[in-house]
Amino acid sequence: MNSLKNPSTKKIIGAIIGLVFAVAIAFLPPFEGLDQKSMIVLGTLVCAIIFWIADVMPDFAVSLIMCASWVVLGVVPFNDAFSQFSGTSWWMVIGGLGIGIAVSGTGLMKRIALHVMKFFPTTFKGQSLAVLLAGLIVSPTIPSTNAKGSIAAPLSLSISDTMGYERKSKASAGLFLSMFFGFVCASPIFLSATFMNYVGRGLLDESVQKQLTWGNWFLYALPWSVVFIAGSYFAIKHFFGPKNDIKLPGDFLKNQLKELGAMSKNEKITAVILIVTLILWMLEKRTGISSAVIAILAVSILVGLKVITVADFKNKIPWNAVIFIGCALNLGTVLPKVGIDQWIGSTLTPVIEPVLQNPYILVVVLALLVYAIRFLLVSLSAAVTIFILIVLPLLANTGINPFIITFATITSVNIWILQYQNPPFLTTYYAIDGKMATAKQTMLGSVIYMAVNIVGLLISVPFWQWLGLLG
Repeated sequence: MNSLKNPSTKKIIGAIIGLVFAVAIAFLPPFEGLDQKSMIVLGTLVCAIIFWIADVMPDFAVSLIMCASWVVLGVVPFNDAFSQFSGTSWWMVIGGLGIGIAVSGTGLMKRIALHVMKFFPTTFKGQSLAVLLAGLIVSPTIPSTNAKGSIAAPLSLSISDTMGYERKSKASAGLFLSMFFGFVCASPIFLSATFMNYVGRGLLDESVQKQLTWGNWFLYALPWSVVFIAGSYFAIKHFFGPKNDIKLPGDFLKNQLKELGAMSKNEKITAVILIVTLILWMLEKRTGISSAVIAILAVSILVGLKVITVADFKNKIPWNAVIFIGCALNLGTVLPKVGIDQWIGSTLTPVIEPVLQNPYILVVVLALLVYAIRFLLVSLSAAVTIFILIVLPLLANTGINPFIITFATITSVNIWILQYQNPPFLTTYYAIDGKMATAKQTMLGSVIYMAVNIVGLLISVPFWQWLGLLG
């Protein structure tokens, strides 16, 4: 019994099960609408999912083996199996992460956050709203939720301690959750706020990707954004607000800014490049210049001006995640080539057609299914990829824009009922050694987010219908 609890034993069992499924599916008589190549791809995909669930090896290694196997087994040529490594979505991830290195490394992110926070009352109500909105404003500048959370967490701890809140008290936990909601959970609002958005967008048809510019993404996400900000703030205030609100010393935020000192040369350069980049992203539809090209130019200039060093570019970009994203996006190319997308659509559409006919039921069911999947798949990117690829084929002839499925999946994937489910949450929580909140308090925070998310999706439906995104 104890041997089954051993991580190595679990990995071995997972590997055996995955390989058995891969071989069994590959040699089955092809299902109706598929051929033998389709069955091989289906087998390798099921194997990869089992490997991801069992954590047999790092996600990126599993995905590389999956793509390579398609070439070795003669399913598709190399250029198809690895096509997305030349795609705009993959290069956008690299550019965005590079810009994020400069924004966080120069101290610009913290400076922006402090300047936002100083305009709010120095009470729990004021500062919980301040850190929530500061995170929202900073969000589009850094696509790494791990980086945003790990930088913002110590700031929220300083505020809590200075206000005299006992660590792991309701008020302390409330400030932590406000920070996490703003700096991490708000990421679906802006296309550039998390590479997860680029993963979801990259899985869509090229014509849909062109429609989903930085500005359009923000526009489509607007109703959810309003509900998220208002719902999160009032829920945290209700469940975690202290009975006797304490004021933060008036000079605290000023002293924090004073410690940062005057803006450095690198910080000023980063600020200018960031502003120009954001403006060009917003004007992508008018200029015709791809966001990916803008991001790559921005990070190249930052490297050329030595704001980002070669060592930074080499060590601070999570290349394992970048490789995984590229491989995951390749599924969006390969599955249609072998007809698996159409097979999924024809097989599942009769079962879920009633759900597809009612957009209100659809968004709730989508959210609940993603919540359930997250108890199995720890990898956020893997969960987003698999769920979107399964659901997208069902949209044929429904009049439902693929953005709806993509956005609902990305907002719903970010749960942390159990802490292991959410790597960015773990990074943020342990950036301050878990000093601000108990596991029970953070679990309540996740329940709040899950409820607010569903309400936000429901409120978005009439707006999406008005925009013509829902048939």
